[in-house]
Amino acid sequence: MKISFERKIAFGYVINLAVVIALGLIYWKQMPISKEASFLDWISLALILLSIGMLTVVFFILRTQLKANKTYQQQLLNNQILLQSIIDNATNLISVKKLNGEYILVNKQYQKLFQSKEKDLIGKTNHDFLPKEVADVFRSSDLDALKASKEIYVEETLEQEDGPHIYLSVKFPLFDTSNRAYAIGNISTDITERKKIEQSLKAADTFFNLSIDSLVIATKDSFIKVNPSLSKLLGYSKEQLLEKPFTDFIYPEDIETTKKEIEKLKTGTDIVNFKNRWVCKDGSIKWLSWNATADQNTGLMYAIVRDVTEELQLKQEKEIELNALFESQQKLNMILENISDGVIVANTDKKVILANNNAHEFFGIVEEAHIPINFSDQFEVLYPDGKTQFPAQNLPAERAYLGEITDDVDVLLRNLSTNEMKRVLISGRPIVNNKNEVVAIVVTMKDISKYKKLEEELKRKDAETRPKIGYRKQ
Repeated sequence: MKISFERKIAFGYVINLAVVIALGLIYWKQMPISKEASFLDWISLALILLSIGMLTVVFFILRTQLKANKTYQQQLLNNQILLQSIIDNATNLISVKKLNGEYILVNKQYQKLFQSKEKDLIGKTNHDFLPKEVADVFRSSDLDALKASKEIYVEETLEQEDGPHIYLSVKFPLFDTSNRAYAIGNISTDITERKKIEQSLKAADTFFNLSIDSLVIATKDSFIKVNPSLSKLLGYSKEQLLEKPFTDFIYPEDIETTKKEIEKLKTGTDIVNFKNRWVCKDGSIKWLSWNATADQNTGLMYAIVRDVTEELQLKQEKEIELNALFESQQKLNMILENISDGVIVANTDKKVILANNNAHEFFGIVEEAHIPINFSDQFEVLYPDGKTQFPAQNLPAERAYLGEITDDVDVLLRNLSTNEMKRVLISGRPIVNNKNEVVAIVVTMKDISKYKKLEEELKRKDAETRPKIGYRKQ
């Protein structure tokens, strides 16, 4: 049975007290009864009583010290439990090592990190459960903290089951009462996600600065961040754009409409393709197109900006050209409809793209696209004698495609469907571009059937009336 130190002291006190009392009794018994007590006897008695008193005092002093030590040990134990509880509930990895690298204190998170490799880290070093190259790096940073005699910050990478993790470690020496380092403390924070976010932010910032489009972050009144593209676009430096309200750069007549669009963002409505004018540093005016959205929590606006000045100018010029072309088309149609001849215009694919009413009546076809540029598709083309076939390659349309001009080619057309005969004068003209290339042709048709009948009738009547008025046959 194990006896406590407190009981040992009590037993020692009782034994020593009994011994002193026994010695006193022995001394008292050995004194002669007839002898008077001398001064030496009284001194001996006093010494015995003093010994008993000193033993009692020492006993109570030891008992008090023992009680104080127990209280101190209990407080120390409570503090250790409190410290362990605090570090175990910390999210950081916390450890303390001896100068030789042996662990003397770790928290649950630190132990859990290496649980698969070592069940208990106390008394172990990093070389006992980590690859040598990793353990050497950790040991080197520990020694750096000792050399510096103050805390140092290092980033350490540790391979884990889900991949490498990066830790920001604070390492510091621990000193005793003699100001001598006796251990090395370590507090590590997993910054893997922070590093990923930093890398993402860095990539986003690079994209922001290198984007061809102008990118903007702003409040409802001023810019917070602009990329170099916007500075280059407007001619102002980044500092100039950030130090003033952005309305100072907007064309005065467009400020109110811009403010109204910004108000829409507050209601959660995005701005899509909103255009307004901005005054550049050189005084020129540029049209900018805005696509923007707003964060309803922070009120910040995020926008993509494009310069559409040239695009709008081209659009305006195109509209002017289209209006002019439409006007020309109307004039051309008016002219064509007032021409008695049939007129058709065909492209290089031999498709009719324009025809007047007389041309439609001539072919008996309503839609221009169905009118054939090759007459032989609908008519039998003959010489005026009505017997000889007219060569298709010599028709004005075919010769116009070759760049030749023909005037009043006299042919007789027999409609393949109705057998109706028409005497027609056909002319052809090529339309060339500035490179002298044929891009279209114009063919005109004049129906002279009536005129030829009148001519024949006049000849017949002339032949009948001449003898009657005295003309001889000759």
